[in-house]
Amino acid sequence: MKRWVLLALVMIVVAASLLLIRLRLNNSSFFQSHVSQGPVNHLERMPNSGHKYDLCIEAFALSHAPPDYPYKTNVSFHDPFRNTTDTIIPLLMDLDLQHKTLSFTVTIIVSQVATYSDSISHVSVQDGISVMLPDKNGHLQRSNQPQFIVSFIDTGGQTAVLDYTCSQEWRWSAVPDRS
Repeated sequence: MKRWVLLALVMIVVAASLLLIRLRLNNSSFFQSHVSQGPVNHLERMPNSGHKYDLCIEAFALSHAPPDYPYKTNVSFHDPFRNTTDTIIPLLMDLDLQHKTLSFTVTIIVSQVATYSDSISHVSVQDGISVMLPDKNGHLQRSNQPQFIVSFIDTGGQTAVLDYTCSQEWRWSAVPDRS
């Protein structure tokens, strides 16, 4: 009889442990999927804001540049929420000649979290592009200024000059809930 009681207690402890492990894994995977999927877009256009900020780095973006293009538009900066470095990589995609606007695909590599690839269109000369990053709790944060500004588009729309604002001046704050 004692063996059956002991066996039943062991089975209850094992079942409870498995349930606890499953609950923790479900919560962890929910958090990770929430962070990695995030909202639809991590980019925001800041119209006509180019003249407002100090600029530190200049890069040339060529339309549909191949991955091995030696003059990359990459910029890395200290992650404001983790002890690591993040990278943003804007790629010039197309020019809308009628409206004189550009489209970009921007890859955002948030070290230790995820890599995002978002697109933004209808970007004009002197528009800034602000990148939103997840904090340690997965909530999006926006900088007080755009990370880069489109300062020039050539007449053929094949080249754009991007000026990066100075990362030491970025101050991050929570993005209001969009729902």
